[in-house]
Amino acid sequence: MAGLTQLWRASLLFRRVTAGFVFVLAALLVYLGSHIPRSISLPADDLNAKSLARIKEEQIIIKNPDIAAGDLALSYVGSKNEVADIWLGNAALDDQSRRLLFPHSATLAPAKISYTTGSTAGSTASGDTCHTTIEIRRAKNSAPVDVLTLSQSDEMAGAQRFRQVIVDGGAATMEIEVHTDSPTDVIDCHKLLTVGDGPPVELPSIPVRMLVTRGKIDLHFNPANPALSIWTGPKQTFEAVSLGDNTLRASGLQVVATQHSMEPRLDVRTRSGQEITFSHLRIGSDMLKLDIGGDAERAVAYANGSSLYNYDLIDAIQKNPILSFAFAAVLVPSLWKWIRKNCFPNIRE
Repeated sequence: MAGLTQLWRASLLFRRVTAGFVFVLAALLVYLGSHIPRSISLPADDLNAKSLARIKEEQIIIKNPDIAAGDLALSYVGSKNEVADIWLGNAALDDQSRRLLFPHSATLAPAKISYTTGSTAGSTASGDTCHTTIEIRRAKNSAPVDVLTLSQSDEMAGAQRFRQVIVDGGAATMEIEVHTDSPTDVIDCHKLLTVGDGPPVELPSIPVRMLVTRGKIDLHFNPANPALSIWTGPKQTFEAVSLGDNTLRASGLQVVATQHSMEPRLDVRTRSGQEITFSHLRIGSDMLKLDIGGDAERAVAYANGSSLYNYDLIDAIQKNPILSFAFAAVLVPSLWKWIRKNCFPNIRE
């Protein structure tokens, strides 16, 4: 210590280098103090505006969703003029559906399965049509759903043709129950089930249950009568599909590129042990979007690896009259006086 004190007194160069180091350190501390990630109150409009995944380019990943065995991951209750079709990968009928529809067959190996309704045979006097109901749950005895991925792949949707959402539960086994019902006995609801390379099977009016493990669940929705739109708002989105039972809670969300490994375009996280509510899924012809957060919830958010919301030390000082006075009238002049005295002793007042 004595040696440093002597060097400080004897060497002008040493004092100048030290002052420069102190200045750089102070600037670094100010920078870091203005870039400390902070949590924000949810919901936030500017954050919701970023929760969009573009078709084929991006996907939405909901992390550690709170889906117990038997709970809903996604649901849909069809309305007038809506047609819903399903394509499944690596799927199998559950035992009850297999025995009802294929009573003489052995257990079927996982394969592609489709459930299509096509055009309705007609409508009621009020214009009502067949209604399809879809429930996607975490199967009993399934592994936990670590991530629930939502994406799109079909660029042929177009402005009026159909809307698509692909659901992927990863290693968890997902149970899909679907049935299509007539609002009256007048309409015959046409339903076809195709398993693997087998021929399409005309279905009776019963629910069909299927299981998917490590496969995709591809849902398509379109109007029975194209002249009557079922889309909503200026973005022409389909909004009848719900996450969970209207909402879904999870530890976080990411919007990531589908083809390239890079930082998520959007990464929303909670503090340890907390969860965020996700809701209001909107399915466009070329994008997916949802709302992030409920009242009294908080989260931190990152874009391409950088925090979106930070503590701003300079702004906090400027807004506090006492700190602002101390910084401008005391700290800065004192620092300049110290630098001038020790590093530039020949400069006069």
